[in-house]
Amino acid sequence: MRRLSQTEPVVYIVFDLLWLDGHSLLDLPYADRRTLLAKLELAGSAWQAPAHHVGDGEAMLAASRAQGLEGIVAKRLDCPYVPGKRSNGWVKVKNKQTADVVVGGWMPGEGNRSGRLGALVVGFHENGAFHYAGRAGSGFTESELRRVQALLDARARDTSPFTAGLKPPKQARFVEPDLVASVEYSDMTNDGTLRHPVYKGLRDDIAPEDVGRPE
Repeated sequence: MRRLSQTEPVVYIVFDLLWLDGHSLLDLPYADRRTLLAKLELAGSAWQAPAHHVGDGEAMLAASRAQGLEGIVAKRLDCPYVPGKRSNGWVKVKNKQTADVVVGGWMPGEGNRSGRLGALVVGFHENGAFHYAGRAGSGFTESELRRVQALLDARARDTSPFTAGLKPPKQARFVEPDLVASVEYSDMTNDGTLRHPVYKGLRDDIAPEDVGRPE
């Protein structure tokens, strides 16, 4: 911990003020809490209060996208702080990207999806190898789940088609990699997997071998 504190120090980011001088600020509007927070002038080596901007939401989202950030958090200026639950007074707006991926398998579901498709196991081609790129489990309707499950069952195989990247989960059931799916995702991790991919549909106008690394 001592070594990491020097090479990768943790910085405490203070973006709201809930208590000051022995008094609760929970019922104050967000704009007033931010004004009081700014007056504290928090700017230390291990703590700071980030700047905020009023208005221009679309421009701020575009700026975050240009910098490769996940997105922005939008807050109502007149909203009190509601402890213990997520209030509708603030909304996380994420930058979304789309990509085509090749289906190499699927994960059995849990709960109301027990015994059937829980998530697609997907990948992409690069330098002659088929890379594992994560799993997409959300975005399905009931009818689409049934349709895709039938297509997967008809393509079952015993061995993994993935030849590069991270290994897929042990519970994965593999298929011939000849289906192409479109997904929406937030970004790609350093190990080459998609973060929060959401299934948007299958494509029949793209050859699987032409699906490369998402940009």
